[in-house]
Amino acid sequence: MIITYPIFIVTGISGSGKSATSLELQKIMVDLNVNVFDMDLIVNDENYQQACDNWLKIAYYSAYSGRNTVLFGHVPDPYNVEICDHFPFFGPVHYLHLFCNDKARTERLAARGKWTENSIEYMNVLSEKLVQEAQTSSPPIPVIDTSSTSPPQVAKLIKKWILKNMPK
Repeated sequence: MIITYPIFIVTGISGSGKSATSLELQKIMVDLNVNVFDMDLIVNDENYQQACDNWLKIAYYSAYSGRNTVLFGHVPDPYNVEICDHFPFFGPVHYLHLFCNDKARTERLAARGKWTENSIEYMNVLSEKLVQEAQTSSPPIPVIDTSSTSPPQVAKLIKKWILKNMPK
């Protein structure tokens, strides 16, 4: 029997508010022995899966030393945590999905400058599909709408979710 540790994964497509919210969550989780990481920070040469493997290793060694981890990333694509070597060491795996409406996402992605109209439209269509999958999964994955909610407020909602699911 292997010892497993809980892990918290906040997912959502580009423009949903993951990076902005992760920075805010770091500020309010500092006293709770929890690491908060934006998975995009260590991607080299577009190798998202290698970055994912590295994040799960970091999360495992953090958990082993008594610290829980929250990962922000677009799971399962391009980050497929379930095929990582260290995934079996985690349980339960808690997922939360960030979502925003098409108008907010279009504005956010257009402001980044590198997004084309077609790629933004693709993200808008994909977003609806992912929200439906989250709501119909078993158990359902909580969804937070970031369309008009500020990153600090979203971070407070995520903190509440983490504390509710944190081992006692």
